[in-house]
Parts: sequence; structure tokens; C-alpha cells
Amino acid sequence: MISDDEGAGRMSTAEGSPLARQRRFPWLIVILSALFAVLYVTTVLLYAQGGQTDAGTPIDNSKAGMHVVLTPRDVDAAADRLTFDLAFAPGSEFVSDDGLTVTEDFDLLLSSVGDVTGRIMRFERGDPVTPISVELRSEGEIERWPFDTHPTRTLLLVTAPAHDDGTVPAAGTVQSAQPAPTAVAAELMLGAHHIPGWSITLVEDASAAATAENGTIVHRYIITAERSTATVAFGLVLLTLMVALPAIGLTAAILVLRGRRRIEVGFFTWNAGMLFATPTLRNFLPGQPPIGSWIDYLIVLWAIAGLILALLISVIAWYRWGHSQHRPVREAGHPAAPEAGPAIRHERPSDPAAVPDR
Repeated sequence: MISDDEGAGRMSTAEGSPLARQRRFPWLIVILSALFAVLYVTTVLLYAQGGQTDAGTPIDNSKAGMHVVLTPRDVDAAADRLTFDLAFAPGSEFVSDDGLTVTEDFDLLLSSVGDVTGRIMRFERGDPVTPISVELRSEGEIERWPFDTHPTRTLLLVTAPAHDDGTVPAAGTVQSAQPAPTAVAAELMLGAHHIPGWSITLVEDASAAATAENGTIVHRYIITAERSTATVAFGLVLLTLMVALPAIGLTAAILVLRGRRRIEVGFFTWNAGMLFATPTLRNFLPGQPPIGSWIDYLIVLWAIAGLILALLISVIAWYRWGHSQHRPVREAGHPAAPEAGPAIRHERPSDPAAVPDR
């Protein structure tokens, strides 16, 4: 009769048997495969969604004034520069209905962060309207990749020269050489664009709006460039793989050190290969974050340290469990002693009658 303690002991032994461990491995493979499939589908869908062209800001031609359109062309995160093409929407004031010709003289001021005076562009009557490349300064921190944002605050001011009404100044007064220009209502919008890896938005900063002398409201806008969701997902997957490399290397090295697995020469090559693969993964990150970003201090540095530690543990395991090969020493004038063969045991029969006669 088997007691409860013996039954529990047999059950625990059966659970820790190689057969039980083999039964657990298929479930682990299924879980990892399902996780890989989910990450794959999610990344592809995010990339497909981010690859579409952004329609920009809808244009409302019913409003009077100038409708200035900025179409994003490039984002230089390292230099904090945003490049746009400036144009005017059809139906804007001082522009023909087809949007190809300037009908009245006017000046346009577009300021940006770090540029106090901004850029003043002068348009004269009869000039063709062609896209003008403008560069706005942004204030961002690329070291926070992939969660870095690059906003720029810009002021849009459109002025028209004041016309002389022909009046004669009163006696004793001095007429100014040139009348002060008049502010014109203007609105800034984003054009349809597609910049791989980036998402650009434009919002009006109502708290920073100003009022001109003639009562025209001068608007300020905030244009923000940030990484697209697909780029962030792609970078996080690569960082996860970078973390998995030292985890796998340390697991294998510890198993060898404890004697649960045999030391192999190819194990050192495998560890060295993973060590040299880490900088390659680091340089493959989209957007090329500069050296010294937060990911270097949080992940890359410790991934390299973990792989070096795994290689060191492997060397210790090789020194502990490896066996040196002793070769017979050949002395001068004497042949090498033969290696000892396996011991042969002769058993003596117990029955003397069974011994054959010689």
C-alpha cells in the first residue's frame, strides 16, 4: 500500500521528469509564436495607416483675407529645422481667382522660434504665384527618440501698403514720408503632405493672438512634428530584440556554468556574434538617434554589458568543466609509453569441473 507522502513524491518526480518538461515546451512555442504574429500584424497595420497622405487643413474660402498654405517637405530633427513650401489658396485676397497671379502689392511676415525678425516676403502686383521654400526653426530634443517632438511657434502677418488719399496736410504739420502699412486678415493652413516617419499638426495658439491698430487679429500658430506611430512601434520592437540578446546569452551561459549543459567551442562564437550584432541593431533604428540618447543609457549600454558578462561566464564554465588532453611525453632515447587501455577483469569460474583440461 502506497502512503500519501510517497504518492506526492512520485507526482513531484513525474512533474520534474524530462517527459513533463517536453510537454511544457510546445505550449511555450505556441505562446511565443502567437506573440510574434500579433507584433507582426500590428506593425504592418500601423505602417499601412501611416503611409497614407495627410489631407492637411481644409480651406474655407468663405472667409475674407489671405489663405496661406504651408506644405511640409522635410523634417531635420538633428538640426531642429522644418522645411515647407509656402503658397496661397485660390480665392485669397490680393491673389487672382485661379491662384496664379498677384493682384495687389502686399508683404508677408512669417516668424519662427529663435528668429525675432522672421522672414519678410514682398509680393508685387502682376508677379506669378509660385511655391516658396521656407525653413522654420523648431525646439525639440532628439535625444528623447522615439518620443521626441519638435514644435515651432510662428506668427503670420500680412500687410498692404497704405494708399495716398490726396489730402493736403494742415499748416504747421509734417507729413510722413511713407504711410504706415495696414494689416490684413490672414489664416495659416497645412497642405496635403506625406513625410515618411513623421506626423505634422498645426493648431492656433489663441492665447498669443494680437490685435493690430486697425482691429485686425494677428494669429499665432504652433506647428508640431512628431514620430509616426509606425516608427515608434518599429523602434520599440528593435529595442525589445536588443534586450532579448543578453537574456538569451546569460541563460545559456548560466546553464553551462551549472553543468546542466555541455560546453561547446561554438558557444564562444555564438556569444561573440551576438555582441557584434548589437551595434548593428543600434544603427538600424529609424531616424538615426545620436549617440548619447536615452536609449543608449537605458538599453544599449546594458545589453552590451550583459553580452560581455555572458561571454565571461562561458569562459569560467569552460575552465571549470573543460578537460585538458594529456599526451604521453617522449623522453630522449626511449619510446613513448603506451596509453593505458581499459582494464580487463578476469573472473574465475566457481566450479572447478568447468575448467577445461590443458
